Amino acid sequence: MRRLLSMDYIQVSLGLDVPEEARDYASERIGSLDFFAPCRVDFAWVSLTSDRTVIHAHARFDLKWDEVQAYAEAGTATEAIDLLRERLRRQLVSLRLTTVS
Repeated sequence: MRRLLSMDYIQVSLGLDVPEEARDYASERIGSLDFFAPCRVDFAWVSLTSDRTVIHAHARFDLKWDEVQAYAEAGTATEAIDLLRERLRRQLVSLRLTTVS
């Protein structure tokens, strides 16, 4: 059975050379990670910037008693967001396992 958790708030910031469509994609992909968190995600912050050749993605989750951060970079916003999501997911699963034990 799926736990009923949701993020209270997710903020996505975009740099000048990052396409606007990346905001919705990041909100959807990163926002769905609450399922893996050991407790409610109070705040999620995602920043996407570009140096013309690489998209940089950084995220921070504020949990009840912890903070989870991840960074990824790739050639496109979609790739960077997907890499970021996977890194955050791994950290959340690990954190969930340590809080249950």
